[in-house]
Amino acid sequence: MADLNAVLTRLNDRLLRLEGELFVLRSLARATLTAGDDHAARMRKLVEAAKIALDDEAKRELDKPTRKYVDAATALVEELLVEPTPARPLFTVIDGGRRD
Repeated sequence: MADLNAVLTRLNDRLLRLEGELFVLRSLARATLTAGDDHAARMRKLVEAAKIALDDEAKRELDKPTRKYVDAATALVEELLVEPTPARPLFTVIDGGRRD
C-alpha cells in the first residue's frame, strides 16, 4: 500500500506541475496572440494548426482518458482562438474642475 501511495503522490505532483506550466504557456500564448505584430500572426497560425490536428485526433476512436485529454486540449485551443474583448480602463479622467 505504501508503494501505491508513493505512486499517487508522484502523479499528483506531476499533474500539479503540468497544470502550472499550462497556465504559464496559456498566458504567454494569449499575450503573444494579442501583441498585434508578426509574432502574433505566427502564433495564430500555430494555434490554428493545433486545432486542425486536434480535430483530426478527435475523429479517431480513443479510449476514455485520451478522449478527455483531447477534449481539454481542444477547449484550450478554442479559447485561445477567440478574440479577447478589449479591457476597459481602470479609471477615466473627467475634464472638469478649474477654468483659467
